[in-house]
Amino acid sequence: MQHLPLFAQLKDRAVLVVGGGAVAERRVTLLREAGAAVTVVAPALSPRLTELAAAGLIHHVPEPYTGQPLEPYWLVVAATDDGAVNAAVAAAATAAKRFVNVVDDHALCTFVMPAIVDRSPVTIAIGSSGLSPVLARWIKGVVETVLPARLGALAELAGRWRQRVRSQIADPDERRHFWERVVTSAVAEHAFAGREADAERALDDALASWADDDAARRGEAYLVGAGPGGIDLITIRGRQLLASADVVLYDRLVSAELLRYARRDAELICVGKTPRRPSISQRQLNRLLVSLVKSGKRVCRLKGGDPFVFGRGGEELEALAEAGLKFQVVPGVSAAEGCAAYAGIPLTLRGVAHAVLFTTGHTRDDGQPIVGEFEAGRTLALYMGVAQYAEIAAALIAKGYPPETPAAVVESGTTDRQRVVRTVVGRLGEAQAALGITPPALLIVGETTRYADRYSWFAPSKVERFAEASIGDDARVSYRENSNKAAP
Repeated sequence: MQHLPLFAQLKDRAVLVVGGGAVAERRVTLLREAGAAVTVVAPALSPRLTELAAAGLIHHVPEPYTGQPLEPYWLVVAATDDGAVNAAVAAAATAAKRFVNVVDDHALCTFVMPAIVDRSPVTIAIGSSGLSPVLARWIKGVVETVLPARLGALAELAGRWRQRVRSQIADPDERRHFWERVVTSAVAEHAFAGREADAERALDDALASWADDDAARRGEAYLVGAGPGGIDLITIRGRQLLASADVVLYDRLVSAELLRYARRDAELICVGKTPRRPSISQRQLNRLLVSLVKSGKRVCRLKGGDPFVFGRGGEELEALAEAGLKFQVVPGVSAAEGCAAYAGIPLTLRGVAHAVLFTTGHTRDDGQPIVGEFEAGRTLALYMGVAQYAEIAAALIAKGYPPETPAAVVESGTTDRQRVVRTVVGRLGEAQAALGITPPALLIVGETTRYADRYSWFAPSKVERFAEASIGDDARVSYRENSNKAAP
């Protein structure tokens, strides 16, 4: 974050604009909408600024800027067409410790003017650190289409009722839960439609019934799939629940960028397990989850991939159900689906692979990896077990997989660190050691891994080979026949 977003209270406060042309006029208009007392220093004014000065709505100093004192002003704007004058204004403002905006020269700015979505009293500011005003305006247009035109009416209603709600709901977490329900209820719909009296009555009813609504006030758990790594692969519902949670219990592989979607005052607790290092046990985690929900907290259990695909989501749901607690489950893009898609490897492909099996590289009690019998036309997606790739390869061969069966390892899939290693089952252990493959990684075994070169789209420069030939032209997919030729 290059700039800290702030909202300035400028009502009746002095602001200086240096320049009297069209650009200065736009700045003056915006500042006046915020209630500022604007002084314009310029030899001449645009027609609109001339009208404002004549009406006494701005103060005009009809002279060029020559170093006039800036101490009386809260903010300064340099909006002339003379770069030397703008630089002098910026230098003087910096010396006087006044924030300054220099039009079209973000290097001299100590504050920038954002694109604004105005649903007063709700204001949304969108900035690009001065680098691309056009992009900021485009984002503004997107936001404008999403927000209700009368969003401000709901904010004003909440403001009128804020003290009354505070007096009746003393606990701050419970009070926030109440308002979260209000903004998605009939109260909001009435406000957006202009039915103010109906909105007032609905809010009165909601507050009156809150104390008796145990279901609304109880804690709840959200088991949310965070996706395979890329922060934009979490679902909309998952992001919504993450943003509303009081506590977030997150896995080790959940990125710090994704955790920024949580509330600033949310408690973030890492409960991830690290191989061969002390970690919280599943039983301890279950107890923590249950105790937090019982205390009335809304807890987001944020899991990599999908909660129900090697995520122990079922064990955590059982603990919640046994305790009689509320929960929701939000599916996520599984590691197998995400890594395969970003590596350009179809998990199934007509005429090449008709089935896919998800399994894990963790071993049984006797130390042997858990793998099934070889089945032609089936893709194997194997989670975890990177350190045991040599043992896994031996187990696969023992189950009938030919040593030359193509395989691919997707390391840190869907992130900017993604790497794809193509090899064969018989050389899998060697590839892991020679190329330094480390977790998190997903192993995919089967004929469709040969397509990683042709279909690679996300990070094609990071596809490596170890004892594996590149894909040939005869691996192209054709749907004119019932089967496709596997890549050589």
